[in-house]
Amino acid sequence: MLMVDDSPESFMTLRAMLAPRRGNVRFYRIDHVSDVGAGLAAMREDAHDCYIVDYQLRSGSGLDLVRDARAAGITRPIVMLTGSDMVDQEAAEAGATDFLIKGAFDRATLERTIRYAIGNAESVRRVADVNARLEFLVEERTRQYVEANARLLDQIAAREEAERALVQAERLQAIGRMTGSVAHDFNNVLTALFGSLELLRRRLGPALDPRVEAPLNNAMEAGRVGERIVESLLSFARSRPVAPSLLSVADVVEQSETLLRLTLGADVALAIVAEPGLPPVTADRQGLERTLLNLAANARDAMRGQPDPRLEIAVLSARTAANTPAIELRVEDNGPGMLPEVLEHAFEPFFSTKEGGGTGLGLAQVYGFAKQSGGTAVIERVPTRGVRIRLLLPASE
Repeated sequence: MLMVDDSPESFMTLRAMLAPRRGNVRFYRIDHVSDVGAGLAAMREDAHDCYIVDYQLRSGSGLDLVRDARAAGITRPIVMLTGSDMVDQEAAEAGATDFLIKGAFDRATLERTIRYAIGNAESVRRVADVNARLEFLVEERTRQYVEANARLLDQIAAREEAERALVQAERLQAIGRMTGSVAHDFNNVLTALFGSLELLRRRLGPALDPRVEAPLNNAMEAGRVGERIVESLLSFARSRPVAPSLLSVADVVEQSETLLRLTLGADVALAIVAEPGLPPVTADRQGLERTLLNLAANARDAMRGQPDPRLEIAVLSARTAANTPAIELRVEDNGPGMLPEVLEHAFEPFFSTKEGGGTGLGLAQVYGFAKQSGGTAVIERVPTRGVRIRLLLPASE
């Protein structure tokens, strides 16, 4: 124990009361300091089981010492020596465990007070340890629940995204089958139309009346427009005959740069970036060139009227969903972008948001080319920037 008292007589009296006696199995070692500063320093060392502090010291207040000790995190029991029982509440509020009135206690009372103070402090410590352990367990269990809930929400979001992608793919596949059937029927109509127009031209002979020749030429040109529409429809439906070959996507983009700049116009800045040493892909070269032109034309129309229009084309290494090597063709503009409900239908044939109307076949051809090449196409809205279209084509050996 440690006694903080500026009276040597009080210390000697207390030590004599706690001195070992015949038949007494308890042994008390009691140290002594006489001022507040030394008392607080000794308490910080935590070398005693209990502290006995005089209420009034010449170097300061015993109550202030108790308060400072508790503020310093000292939890050992403190018994205050007072001259009156009028300070019991004040001592308790300062942090004292118990108090004794000078000259009013005997050895048994002193021993009982010390024993109870140490026992109560130990009980408080055990309760605090249990509470700390419970708080730790609650925090740990809460953290586990939060992590599990986050994983569950991620799984739900991933499943919803997968289901949405599956529904989109099934819808595009169904539209593709219907589009292919319509395109073949329309092609048969065009074949009959061209045959009839050619037969009519031959029967009329080389000296055609201008009044007949002009409508006849208009009809032939309208038929050729119909042929191009059929070709786009067949490309979306993956029914158009293709001539796949090993080719470098970066080389095709580089060789198409002049035509791309002509398509975009002088107002649109074009930036092309390609990773070096990329493997080739197996695809139809004309289909890839047509895809680039369609993407450039769509971006040009989307950015019309925008300040500083810019189109970026990047050819990058990537991985497929099966973690196999792939080439990513990324085309990104800084136009106004697309709303989510527009993105959902952007690859569908005849779907167009252009003012004045459009064929709605440009992006459908892009999607068809990607699928016919064994890859996929994704369209994304880039926040504050516009639209990003990514074609993922499997790399070839």
